[in-house]
Amino acid sequence: MVTKFTTTVMALIIGCYYTTYAQKQSPLQIGDKLPDLEVITYSGKKIRLAELYQKTPLIIDFWATWCVPCIKEIRLMDSLNQKQPGKFNVILATDQTKEVISQYMKRPANNDFTAISERIVPWDTLLRKMFPHRGIPHNVWIDRDGIVRAITSGEEISEKNLLAFSRDPAALAVRTKKDNFTFRPEEPFHLADSIYTYRSIVSAFVPGIPSGEKSPQRGMMKEYTQFNQSITRALWGAYSQFNTGIRPIMLELHTRDSSRFFGPKTRDTSFYKKYPYQDRGDWERKNLFCYSLTMPGMTPDSLFTSYIYSDIERIFMVKAKIVSRKIPCIVVSKGKGQMLPRAANPKLAPQFTFTTDHKLIVRNSNIPELLDFLFRRIPPGTLPYPFIDRTASNDLRFDIDLDYSDAPGIALSGVKPEMLYQELAKYGLTFKLQNEFFPILQINDLR
Repeated sequence: MVTKFTTTVMALIIGCYYTTYAQKQSPLQIGDKLPDLEVITYSGKKIRLAELYQKTPLIIDFWATWCVPCIKEIRLMDSLNQKQPGKFNVILATDQTKEVISQYMKRPANNDFTAISERIVPWDTLLRKMFPHRGIPHNVWIDRDGIVRAITSGEEISEKNLLAFSRDPAALAVRTKKDNFTFRPEEPFHLADSIYTYRSIVSAFVPGIPSGEKSPQRGMMKEYTQFNQSITRALWGAYSQFNTGIRPIMLELHTRDSSRFFGPKTRDTSFYKKYPYQDRGDWERKNLFCYSLTMPGMTPDSLFTSYIYSDIERIFMVKAKIVSRKIPCIVVSKGKGQMLPRAANPKLAPQFTFTTDHKLIVRNSNIPELLDFLFRRIPPGTLPYPFIDRTASNDLRFDIDLDYSDAPGIALSGVKPEMLYQELAKYGLTFKLQNEFFPILQINDLR
């Protein structure tokens, strides 16, 4: 059960501030003193930063609504403040707009978050300039004199560290977060400055950069890069044609040590009892890696992904197979209904657009392409099962506008597959969940 703060903890959005920092405009480091700023909270109340840290030590927590580790650490601090009030203050700073935060706060799952509206900093720019970072959670620890004592990731936000900081900020012993600001994921991944025609490189975990991949274009491919990712992510990318959302139902793992393939969930203490890792950071350093493959020229994606399989299998002693298994699938069939309107420009590439007024605009698509788009765009937690297309309508290209703006709960929960299924039912399309044989990814650990 998540409890609420009982102490007054203020979050700040920049409203007005003293000219001292405005003139300086340089990032603060550990050992620097916070400037005396007057700012405005989410609810419009003015407050000085000094009024927070002079009472108790202060944590400036940079977060976002989409960041699961951020939300979990906020809940941890919330609960600790309830159990032991007056130990520390918190500011929650985000670059998201007030409207986005407002919609997030209205969700039923966040009813217990209503008390933190006085701590949220929507559309923050100044605090981020004071403490620049590339990834979140990003936490700044301020003592009662306004001195920056530590800058950390969310891994260091624990009950033990928070209480120790409250007792003696100068004695705080935590790992410093150091972001690499020269890294550019959109640029070619060079571990060394060289000229090459073909390259396949694997390196160990690189501190200071995020976890992700340079998304390739399907079809003809030349280059693929993933940074600080797992064996599972690399093989899933090759299997799924680089769908970012891993579906566990489509994976079969054979291993004596699953920690090679899946890391701990946030605050998963049982994981650390079973496996020899101190924390998630320790697991990441020992299991994540960077991988870059560049071909001499454009290569069919089926051949390109075979190189990925080969590299990962050879380097990490695993074997990947595509096997048929009976799993829950969403079977799509075509019955009676309106005719799908033929595409006005069938020679153009298919286009899909989700609009802010809750519509999906589809242009020049066939049914397999539409299903593929939905499977890639909708998160695994909302759409965990693959589609099987049994409409026999591959040759028909159509233009449709799916309007789900009147769907119950759309403003709070966002788009759900069922909302789109209901609109597509007008055209005779049915979506039925049933067990079917489907080609899934099997990973065999050879160690």
